[in-house]
Amino acid sequence: MGRNFLFIFFIVIYSNCFGQNNDTISYHAGFKTEILTDSSRIYKPNTTKKDKLHYRPVELDIWYPSSEKLDKSLLFGELFGLFEQRANKYQDEDYTGITDELAIYFAAGLGLEIHDGNILLNIKTDSYKNIKLAKGKFPLIIYMAGYNGMGFENYKLIEKLIEKGFVVVSIWSVGRYPGNMTNDKLDTMEQVFDAEFALDFLKKKSQFNIDFDNIGVLGLSWGGMSAAVLLDRNPIINAFASLDGTETFYYGDTQEDDDYLNEIYEADLLHPTKITSAYYYMESGNKWDEFSPTDEYHYLKKLNSQKSYLRFLNSAHEDFGCFPYILKASDQSILIHKQIIESTSLFFDKHLKGKDGFYTYYDQLIKNESITNIPFKINPEISSNLFLIGEVKDLNTNEALPYVNIGVLNKGIGTVSNKNGNFKLNLSDNHVNDTIRISIIGYKPKTYLVKNLLGQEGNIQIKLEEDISELEEIVIGIKGLKHKIIGNKTETKFINAGFSYDYLGAEMGIRINIKKSPTYVDTFNFSVSQNRLSAKVKFRLNIYNIEKGKPGKNILKDNIIIPVESKQTGVISVDLKKFNIILKDDVIVTLEWVETEGENNEGEAIFFSLGLLTSGTYHKESSQGKMKKLKGMGVGFNFNVRY
Repeated sequence: MGRNFLFIFFIVIYSNCFGQNNDTISYHAGFKTEILTDSSRIYKPNTTKKDKLHYRPVELDIWYPSSEKLDKSLLFGELFGLFEQRANKYQDEDYTGITDELAIYFAAGLGLEIHDGNILLNIKTDSYKNIKLAKGKFPLIIYMAGYNGMGFENYKLIEKLIEKGFVVVSIWSVGRYPGNMTNDKLDTMEQVFDAEFALDFLKKKSQFNIDFDNIGVLGLSWGGMSAAVLLDRNPIINAFASLDGTETFYYGDTQEDDDYLNEIYEADLLHPTKITSAYYYMESGNKWDEFSPTDEYHYLKKLNSQKSYLRFLNSAHEDFGCFPYILKASDQSILIHKQIIESTSLFFDKHLKGKDGFYTYYDQLIKNESITNIPFKINPEISSNLFLIGEVKDLNTNEALPYVNIGVLNKGIGTVSNKNGNFKLNLSDNHVNDTIRISIIGYKPKTYLVKNLLGQEGNIQIKLEEDISELEEIVIGIKGLKHKIIGNKTETKFINAGFSYDYLGAEMGIRINIKKSPTYVDTFNFSVSQNRLSAKVKFRLNIYNIEKGKPGKNILKDNIIIPVESKQTGVISVDLKKFNIILKDDVIVTLEWVETEGENNEGEAIFFSLGLLTSGTYHKESSQGKMKKLKGMGVGFNFNVRY
């Protein structure tokens, strides 16, 4: 899993259940929520017992087999609406209305139309609330939801498991107060503790007819990591199925992800060589599209227990949840998710009930040209750390140049020079043949081979030549100009996009359409929805022309630096009149993190409002990295203009 940059939305979980085969019986899915409190853990720090959020809240969504069937099943919107209820219940912010916004978000993220968000909410599930539990004993499956997720993200798979005669309890992925999950070890452990609390609760209650001699765990994405830790702490679990889980991790995407995962691995939480439970890992096929891994932590390869592996070559990470499937995003997504549902349910049939069928189906799948049982192969070279330390100056004046972008071209490894022009870039000897690019507004960029810079003794001296070009003069009459706001005006706190605590050179923005030429820019506005940073930071405003749908040349001639104070939120406006910015064509407008005054702590972050915008959000992780695009949703950036 790669974090890239943070897309945080508060999700709590709900799922449904369907019918099942226990022997020859097919069940319907009953659904029930248990509202509990774990008084052994403090949820909201610095509060007393009188505070409703003092202790850890735990809501369990439980699906169970039933022979009963009502006339009316739950709508997906009813399941999904639990997210909004819990977001308001267990946080201090008001998240009213987020259900509709997130439905649009999920649809737009799949490249679908806006109205598909409404279609999503009105999809009929095969789950029925509070129907009568069937007679018999049923194995238990603990579902560990994905990052900031709940059971609704995989309700079709859960329904299939109920159909086959399992009880499923879904464990939401909610970290420490205020309920925002991160990759941090402490947040991960909250989900593990929630699962252990749920298991203890179910053992004390007999109303779900659970066979505690047969327990499985199912993890999605980051929930795979939590599931692996849960399994390690609870050897009574007999089987573990992972849906593209992060317990297998490839290094080299972002340094922050690497650091977070190392913290977990080095905390002695995982001992795969000692695991005896059966394991089934299903992996997406596109996770290496955006970066070249330098190493791996491969949980599957370390296991000595009975294990199975499938890689769906044409799949994306989102195919392991139900949204592409239920919204019919593509024939390929539908087929992949059907195969995932069927093989997962047969895996648990085999290892929790002793029923045949899994390996026959598994053998059929690997005959498919789009599926392989051969894991990704990495042959990392033995590498050592390298450091490029230097300073950047003006060629003619010899003055230091602040906020210069220095990075490995298209590799997502980069930094920004400080206010004195100094920089330090961390590399490994795997990068010796790569190209370093050094660039800043108003100067001609330079490129070097890493190995040539390493040959220099002491501090690397970079001199940049000023790029002198005459701007086209456009005269705009003062009278009769129309004032307008163009861009994305969202100020929502519900859905956010942002940067984590130390992300120099990272950048994000949106496309802004210019309908009248010339357009004179007066003000740039952006909405900071959350800010947990301890230190003041500075962003640079960039305005790019568009070349083949992507950011081209930065059209600005000045560094426009925008400070944001620690904890500052709300709409921030920047007066641009003195810069005489005149636009004739569509542009891509971004903010780039260029300086931190002080020190931020791990887990801190700053978030911008994210709203509906069909052109999506452009983002990159570091200086000289490759600009990527998130479809469907755009950050809240806009201009006050005259034309």
